[in-house]
Amino acid sequence: MANLQRKRLLLVKGSFEHFGGGERDLINNLEAWSKYFDLSVATLHPNKELIEKLNELNIPLFSPVSNWSYSRGMFSEIFAKSTRNASKKWYSMLSLTKQGVGLNTLFSNIDAVNITTGMASLEILPLIPNTIPIHTHMLEPNRGLHSNDLHFDVDGTPKQNLKLTNFLLSKQRKIDEKLVALASKRGVISGNSKNTCDRIKQVYGVESNFLYPSIDTNLWPIKPTKDEDWESVKKEFGLLKNKYVITIGHAIFAKGLWETITKLGNSNLELVQLGGGVNEKHKEHARKNDVELKALPRVSQATIRALMRNAKAMVSNAINEPFGLTPPEAYFVDCPVIVSNQGGFRETVVDGKTGRLMNEGDDWISAIEEGHKNRKEWSKAGREHIKKIDLTPETQARKLFESFAKYFEEE
Repeated sequence: MANLQRKRLLLVKGSFEHFGGGERDLINNLEAWSKYFDLSVATLHPNKELIEKLNELNIPLFSPVSNWSYSRGMFSEIFAKSTRNASKKWYSMLSLTKQGVGLNTLFSNIDAVNITTGMASLEILPLIPNTIPIHTHMLEPNRGLHSNDLHFDVDGTPKQNLKLTNFLLSKQRKIDEKLVALASKRGVISGNSKNTCDRIKQVYGVESNFLYPSIDTNLWPIKPTKDEDWESVKKEFGLLKNKYVITIGHAIFAKGLWETITKLGNSNLELVQLGGGVNEKHKEHARKNDVELKALPRVSQATIRALMRNAKAMVSNAINEPFGLTPPEAYFVDCPVIVSNQGGFRETVVDGKTGRLMNEGDDWISAIEEGHKNRKEWSKAGREHIKKIDLTPETQARKLFESFAKYFEEE
C-alpha cells in the first residue's frame, strides 16, 4: 500500500483468555492487515501467542494494569457482573494502561477501530469518540444470551429450568442488544459467515455484511513437514495411523462431543479430542459406548497437523457452528471431513464432494469409511472449494480496508 493510503487501525478483542478459532484467526491475520494499516491492539486479557506475534511484527499492545477475567456462575450472569466489570476495566484504560499510554491518547492518533466480538469486546463501544469509524466483526450473536445451547450440561440435560434461565439473563440480554444497536449505528457490522449474518438479522434485527475468517495455508502445508514428527507424536499419545478420528473444540454440549461418542459406539475407532473441557461424564459415556477417548493437552500447530494428517477422519457434531475453520484446515492435510449438516459447515463442506454433511439418523461409521476411501479426492476438491470462496488473509485484509473506504474518502 502507498503511504498516502495507509491508515491507523486499532484492533479490539475483549479477551484472549480462551484461545479458540476467533482468537487464532485474528492473530493469523495480523501480518496481512499490517500491509494495509498501521496497527495497534487493545485487549483486556492478552495471551502468550498474541504477545509473541505482536512482538514479532512490532505492533503496539494496550492492556489493563491487571487482566480482566470472565466471572462464572449464575449470580454473575443475573447481575451482568462480567460485562459490567469489562466496562469498568475499559474505562480504567482511558487514562492508564499497562504499557503507560492511555486509550484517550491512542484515540487521538488512530483513524478507525475494528472490534472482533466475544467476551468483553463490545463494552468498549461507548468509550470510542464519535468521530472514529468502527467495523464490528461478529463471530456470532451471544450464544449464551440468545439461544439455549450453552445452558445444557455436556450430556444435553438442562443445567436448570430453561425458562427461569432466560428470565434471569434478561438484564444482560438487554445490555448486549443495546451494544449491538450502537455498533450498527456507529459503523458496519460483518458476520463471519452467511449463516451468522442470518442469525444477526434474526436476533438483533440489523443488517450485516459478511467477512469470512481466513486460513493461512503456510500453516497448513499439503505435504508433511519435519517438525510434525509423527513417529514421536504417535508414541507420546499411543496412537496408530488411521485407527482414530479427531475432533476439535472445547467439550461443551454445543460442540457435540457427547453425540460424537455415541455415534462412534463399538466402532473400534479411538477418539482424539483437542480443545479441553473433557470431564468424568464424558469418560464414563465413552466407557459405556466402548470408545477409547483420548483428551489431549494443548499441543503445537505442527502436532495438530500430524494428528489430523494421520487420523481416519476429522469429525464434528457441533450445533449450528457459526463458521468452523476445522474443515478448511483438514482439506490441506488430506484429512476427510465428516460434520453435522448445520450452520457454517454448509458453506465450507460440499456434501459427497469435499466431505460429508450428516443429518439425524445418518450412519457416521459408514461415512468415515467413505471418507477414508476418498480422502485424496475429497481433500483436493476441498482445497479447490476454499480457493473459490477465497479465505486468504490477504483477501480478508483488503475487504476490511474496503469496509472503511467511504469513511476515509470523507476525510
